[in-house]
Amino acid sequence: MANVPWAEVCEKFQAALALSRVELHKNPEKEPYKSKYSARALLEEVKALLGPAPEDEDERPEAEDGPGAGDHALGLPAEVVEPEGPVAQRAVRLAVIEFHLGVNHIDTEELSAGEEHLVKCLRLLRRYRLSHDCVSLCIQAQNNLGILWSEREEIETAQAYLESSEALYNQYMKEVGSPPLDPTERFLPEEEKLTEQERSKRFEKVYTHNLYYLAQVYQHLEMFEKAAHYCHSTLKRQLEHNAYHPIEWAINAATLSQFYINKMLLG
Repeated sequence: MANVPWAEVCEKFQAALALSRVELHKNPEKEPYKSKYSARALLEEVKALLGPAPEDEDERPEAEDGPGAGDHALGLPAEVVEPEGPVAQRAVRLAVIEFHLGVNHIDTEELSAGEEHLVKCLRLLRRYRLSHDCVSLCIQAQNNLGILWSEREEIETAQAYLESSEALYNQYMKEVGSPPLDPTERFLPEEEKLTEQERSKRFEKVYTHNLYYLAQVYQHLEMFEKAAHYCHSTLKRQLEHNAYHPIEWAINAATLSQFYINKMLLG
C-alpha cells in the first residue's frame, strides 16, 4: 500500500459510504448521480492505495466465475479457510471495494461495469467465502448479481446466484454459526468494530433479502408454491427481526393470504 496513514484510507472509505447513501432527489436535478460519482471516485482512490490484487486472484479467467462454474463462485466450499496474512487481508479489503464499486455502477444504471466489479469481488473471495470474515460479503455480492440478472430478464441465471447465496448461508450456520464480520468493518478501527449482536442483525438482514429475491425469482418462473413459501419466510423473518415497513408488510401478507385462500378453494 502507498505510504498513506491507514486512518486516512478508512476516512476515504467512510466518506464514500456516506455519499452512496445520499438520496437521488437531494442531488442537482441535472446531475442525479452526482453523489454516486463522487463516492465512486473515493472508492477508486482507496483501491489504488490498497495496491493491485494478488496475481493468482486477479488473473483467473472470468468464465470460471459465472453460473455453472463448479466449485468456484457458485459452488459450496469444501472447508473453512480464514484469510490469514497480509496478502489475504489485502485481497479481502479489495473485494470490499470491488463490491461497493459494483453496487455503485448498478445504481447509476451501468450494469455491465457493475457485473464486472461484483465478479471480481467473488473471485478475490473464492477460497475464503465460508470464513467468518468473508461469508456476508460473498452472499451480498451474489445477491446483487442475482438482482442484476433479474433486471436483464435472465431469470435462471439470477436463480443460480440467489440459490448459491442461500446454500452458503445454510452451510455457514451449520459449520460455523457465529455472527460473521460485516464488510464495512474492514475499514473501521478496532475500537469501532461492531458488537456480536449488531453483526448478527446485519447478517440475518442479508439473508432475509436473499429469501425475498428468491421469492420474486420463483414467481417469475411460475413456481408459485415455492414463491409463496419464500414470501412467507421473508415476512416471518421481517416480523421477528423488526425490520419492515408496516403498510408494505401488511399488503404483502394480505397478498400471500389470498394465494392460500385461492389454493384451498381450488383444492
